[in-house]
Order: sequence, then C-alpha cells, then structure tokens
Amino acid sequence: MNPYSISFGRAAAATPNAPALVVQGNTYTYAQLQARVNGLRAALQRCAPSASVAIYASRSLTAYVAVLACVAESRTWVPLNPSFPVARNLRMLTLSGARILIVDEEAQYLQQEQDQHQQQQATALREHPALDQVLGLQDSIRSELVTDAAHNPAAGNDHTVYLLFTSGTTGQPKGIPVAAACLVAYLQNFSALYPLPTGLRCSQMFDLTFDLSVHDMFVCWYHGGCLVVPTAADLLMPLQFVRRHAIQVWFSVPSMASLAKQSGLLRPCVLPSLQFAFFCGEALPVSTVHAWIAAAPKARVVNLYGPTEATIAITAFEMNPHDPHWQTLSVAPIGAPYPGQFAKVVDPQGNEAPDGEQGELWLAGSQLTQGYLADVAKTSAAFVNHVFPHCPASRWYRTGDCALQQGELGLVYVGRLDRQVKINGYRVELQEVEHHLRRAAATELVAVLPYPQRSDGLYSSIVGFVVQPALATQTICDRLSDHLPAYMQIARIHTLESLPLNANGKVDYAQLQNWLNAKGDHAST
Repeated sequence: MNPYSISFGRAAAATPNAPALVVQGNTYTYAQLQARVNGLRAALQRCAPSASVAIYASRSLTAYVAVLACVAESRTWVPLNPSFPVARNLRMLTLSGARILIVDEEAQYLQQEQDQHQQQQATALREHPALDQVLGLQDSIRSELVTDAAHNPAAGNDHTVYLLFTSGTTGQPKGIPVAAACLVAYLQNFSALYPLPTGLRCSQMFDLTFDLSVHDMFVCWYHGGCLVVPTAADLLMPLQFVRRHAIQVWFSVPSMASLAKQSGLLRPCVLPSLQFAFFCGEALPVSTVHAWIAAAPKARVVNLYGPTEATIAITAFEMNPHDPHWQTLSVAPIGAPYPGQFAKVVDPQGNEAPDGEQGELWLAGSQLTQGYLADVAKTSAAFVNHVFPHCPASRWYRTGDCALQQGELGLVYVGRLDRQVKINGYRVELQEVEHHLRRAAATELVAVLPYPQRSDGLYSSIVGFVVQPALATQTICDRLSDHLPAYMQIARIHTLESLPLNANGKVDYAQLQNWLNAKGDHAST
C-alpha cells in the first residue's frame, strides 16, 4: 500500500477542488497540486530508476511537490536543510546515496547570500559527484498532466519512503530509513485514535528534516485537509498565524507553547478556531497545558511521544481538563501506545518493571523501523529480540528514555537515561534538577548542565540557565535548597534572554555547553 494513494491521492480523487496547500501566499487545490506533482513525476521517470531524491528546500511549494512526487513514484526522499552548514548537508547527501537533487528558489537565494567560501561549498552540493541529474525549480515543476497509472512502479510496503538523519553520538549524522509500511501503519494507527473531520486547516510548523513534518503533511492529506505553511514572520508570531489563517489543527514542540505562555500571549480564548492541539518532541509542562486549554477552549489537547525509530510518534495521552489525575504532575503523561503497538518499562535485568517503578522504555509494533543506515553495531545495540509474558511482540527498540507506568495515566516520561551524571560520586538525573528549577523559578524556560568537568571525567557541580527570571537568582537557589540534597544543588544560575534552540525547536544543550566552555568563569550571573 502506497502512502500517496491512501492520503493525498485519495483526497485528490474525492475532493479535487478543495484546498490542499497554502504556501508562500498562494492556495492550491488538490487538483492544482496534483497536476504539479504529476509533472515532477514525469521528470523523475526520465531519471535513474529507483534512485533516491535529496530535497534541498525550505517549506516551499517545490518541497511539498517533491515529497509527494517521490512518494507517488516509490522513491526515497532525503530532506536536506538550507539552514544547516553546507558541510553537514554534503555529509547527509553522501551517506544517503541519493543520485537526484531538487533545489528550490529560496535555497538558491540563500546560496547567493553566503560568503565566497560557503558559495563554493553550496556549489559543491549541487555538483555532488553522485548526482547524475539535477532537477531545479524551472525544469522539475511542470503543468502537464500525467495520469497516476502511467509509469507508476509497484509500491511495495518494504521500500524506504524517506531517510532522515538525526544527531549521532559520534558527532556524525545518523541515518534512519523509514519504510512505506511504517508510514502507512502510522497514518492508520493515529487516525484510529483521532479521526479528524474532513477538510480541516492544519499547521505545518516543523522543518522537513524533522520527522514530525511527515505527520503534518500526510495526516492532513489523509483526512482531506488543507496544509497551511507559515512564513518566516509567522514563525515568530505563531498565535497570530493561527488566528489569521483560522487554523483548526495545531502541532508543535512544547517549547513553542511554553514561550507563548512565558510571553503572556496565551490569554483566555485567544485561539477560538482550534479543534485539536498536538504536542510532541519533548516534555510537555502541565502548566503550559493549562494555559493552552484556556487559550483554545474548544480544542482537544494531546501529548504525543515517539522517537524517529518508531515512526513519528507511537503513544498518546489526551489532557481531559475535567480529569484531576494528570494535573498533579509537573509534565504531561505520554499515555498508551497506538492501536497494535506495544510499550514496556523494563528494568536492568530485562523484566517488565512493576507499576510506579522507573525503567527504560522499550517499543515494538508495525511502526518500528529496521535500524540505522549502514550501521550494524548501532542497530544491534538499539533493536533487540525479547519475549515478554502475554505479549505477541518479539522485536523491540530500546529508546534510552526513562519512564514509568502510573495507573490509568499510562506511561509517564521521566527523562533521558543518558543525561544521568555523577556529581562528586553521586548519581544525578539532570531532568530532576530541571523539574525543581522550573518550580523554583516559576518558568518552564530553564536548562541545567553539569560543569565543570574534572580530569577524571566526573563533574563537581551543576550550572542552571533561566530565561528572564522574575525572581532573584539567590531566591531561586534558596527555594531549591528546600527540595534538593546538597550534591544536587545548582552552584550558579545564568540568566539569559532566551534559550538556544536547535533546528527542531528543542533546547540546544551543546550550544549552552560551548558557551560555558568559552566563558570559563565560576561566578554567578
């Protein structure tokens, strides 16, 4: 089953005159967008058969047409990001083995704005030796109509529909191929939980190199909706974007909502058009949920969870405002697995942990990918065969996330296992320190890091970062002393105008660490 045929293709056949995409100030119906997709399909059919396609584009018309054409032609698409360093894009392109490159006009403009050295690198990207043909905007997006049946290869469920690169522990991008069957399973499983009414206007807040953008596109078109793409200015004022375009389905990382709350923008009933609000990608503070529910009183607010290795998201928890149980937590639960998917909290011995006890979160089911691109060692370490009593799944992905089962709330995310550090010999979970710092500083916009690192590799203290605190740093430290033992206390608090974020909108801890290393001081700020 091809993801194109059950999503965009089906909607185009059922409602050809309905709006499918709003981008760069223009609205395209399903029929208009399909004509452009078919034009690019015709161009792709003249290229090397089955060759993967790298898409070097921002959120532009070219990008969406390219994604749809690749899926329709059962070709793997590989998103590159014009805002990434060119060397990183070149590395991703090389690792992917893509032989076709599609570049949009905005990416070409960005190249022209770069300095001479970067221009040479950008030129190298377009002239990569692996590419046997380069498709640019003018010759790739055509208006002639090609029937869907023409030259359409058999779309098996086992081919890679897209290849994403995430940060690797070695500093090199780590490739994760996602099969068409996994994407189809995701669409069906998510829609079984949340069958969106036909024709809703859906936001598209994620860069194409973030797999949550795949949800934006294909869940929207699976339900015959209209994908509304924000401009660069809209991204700075997302709530105005929602109001101006009457967005009905919102999806973002929690940080975007927390920032709006911190800025005083989540006023009661300020988002009357919203019917659904989905969050994913990081822990969702309960205080932010309350503010969002007040701002969008007609919306169902849902917290999603899932790593790229399990295709976008695999668990969900809906925040019922009349249910008091989840409101006692500091962060929203991640809930229960999608239909037909499985999740277990596992202790160090490989046994399912009792209710209420922490352990590593393992995932299984039809959304699980096959592993990492050309990396048998990493795949073998992360994907394991294991049998649990009364569970049909046997192949599991070890997420590296710490979680627990908490009664009717289901799964509760605790933090990353790999953010555990030792401070003067004591084991410390940095997520726990962040949790208490949020409460002490009365803001979600915080981060902590161990610093400095000693010669033995251990750390002697913890440094905190708080965005524009309303309280004095000494007051915050005094509050922390009421809840944390001495070895978990924050030695210094740095106040910032904002937290650095990576391309996916998450806190960029590496940038904070680099700032600390460059500053090299030990005095409070």
